[in-house]
Amino acid sequence: MLASHRKISEAQAYEIEMAEYSGLRQKASFQLMSAQAGGITNLGYTRLDAKNYLQRHCHFWAALLYDETAESFKWLFEVFLEAHGNKKPQTMFTDQDLAMGKALVEVMPETQHGLCTWHLMQNGIKRCANLMKKGSNFLVEFKKCMYDYDQEEKFEAAWSKLVSEFNANENNWVKSMYALKKKWAACHMKKAFTLGMRSTQLSESLNSDFKACIKPNINVTDFFKHFERVVEEKRYNELVCEYESRHKLPYLRYNYSPILAQLAQIYTPAIFDIFHNEFALFLAACIRERNMSQLPFEYIITLVNEEGEWRVLFNPVQSSISCSCRKFETFGILCCHALKVFEANDVKLVPEQYILKRWTRDARNGIIHDTRRNEVVEDPKLSITQRYRQLCSTMIRLAADVSTCPTLYELADTAIHDLCKKVMEVRLKQNAMVNDEGGVNDEGDVPTLTTTLATTTTWFKIRPGLKRQRRLKSWVERQRKTIRRAPTVQPSPCHQSRDIKSASQMDFQISSVAHPSHDLSQTAGNQISFTRLLMIA
Repeated sequence: MLASHRKISEAQAYEIEMAEYSGLRQKASFQLMSAQAGGITNLGYTRLDAKNYLQRHCHFWAALLYDETAESFKWLFEVFLEAHGNKKPQTMFTDQDLAMGKALVEVMPETQHGLCTWHLMQNGIKRCANLMKKGSNFLVEFKKCMYDYDQEEKFEAAWSKLVSEFNANENNWVKSMYALKKKWAACHMKKAFTLGMRSTQLSESLNSDFKACIKPNINVTDFFKHFERVVEEKRYNELVCEYESRHKLPYLRYNYSPILAQLAQIYTPAIFDIFHNEFALFLAACIRERNMSQLPFEYIITLVNEEGEWRVLFNPVQSSISCSCRKFETFGILCCHALKVFEANDVKLVPEQYILKRWTRDARNGIIHDTRRNEVVEDPKLSITQRYRQLCSTMIRLAADVSTCPTLYELADTAIHDLCKKVMEVRLKQNAMVNDEGGVNDEGDVPTLTTTLATTTTWFKIRPGLKRQRRLKSWVERQRKTIRRAPTVQPSPCHQSRDIKSASQMDFQISSVAHPSHDLSQTAGNQISFTRLLMIA
């Protein structure tokens, strides 16, 4: 939405103030008013903090699982492939869940399985606490093994140094991580198409949005209401992102560069910023060696003030290039080493085969097909939503106009009541016509998705982790507290008999007055034992 087209009406300003006075957050009030208007696009303005950029998560589908077993994940992956025409993803990241990893190997063995680096660091804090005492930098060295070494020889040397320095030979977690090194080490992950991703943190915002309003005992109907609201917000962010990528040009640091001028018109702003950084590194690249005796040409590239060297192969006949860092194979853009070789061979534009469509502004152009390979022309809910938006905006403007004048308010209120009666009459006629045509069941109820789910769906599986737990107590609090009592003084036998006798006489008199019809001997006997307890206390 253009900035000149965005405007907050007087009625919307009233609603924003009322929401603020009620204690609603900006995001919650924005969602409420967008629901009243029939959608975010019909609201007329945007939320200031509704920022979204490309290279973010994109939601394709969702599924409900009864439990998190290997069989459930296997069914999930099979349905996923069926919905996408059996097109398998090249790489998939998980949080080291054993059941998910087992199902992934069985259903999609060709897919590269990567482990989330953030979860690995969190597990390292839990499992290697004994290795991080007295200011130890174990996690720092482990992180270097994860990101800094793109050659297997350097990784093996760094890992051996890590194990020997911290005496981690007998640590089970360290052993298991080394056995899974192909799923998290940079020297092995550069062989997979990861698009620069190394963790699953892009999905955490979606999880937080669901956790804020979802509870274990929520019913299916309310769940789908919240689900559709969250998905609509994400779709809106995608539209905003796509609009910005199509109508905004990035800033060029070097105006006279043909490559930057070319890709500024093609790449999305987020991807162009990443390529811009590679172009800046290209200015610090140097050609240490070159071999142009045969095709392809071989170059050894180094960077100023940085260690390491990279081998680049270039074929000028086919305009093909490859680098040992595998930036293009993993991320989809050319690296600074390849740009240096292009500059040495007077290549001023990037060849088309090195521009991925997924990073361009026209990535979403084309014909869309559904699961049955039919062309999708229009959303079936579009007409209903459009009518709802028009009526909502009209009624909101009407309410803002007549609320200031009592006469106009009474006129509008009477007209709305008459309109509701007419709508009800038309609705009853439509229902009667449906009944005559036999469009309902014997009980007169039209079966809906909600009633069907309510009768066929079992209750949610109770997970033991959802039970309420008490606060964890410290060692001092867990110690048994002893109760100190004052020492009791045992009376002498003569005093005790005399006191019991006097007490029994007094209790006998009270009991005889309160309950004259009771057995006196039994009452006196019962009161003697109670009086003795009072004397001991």
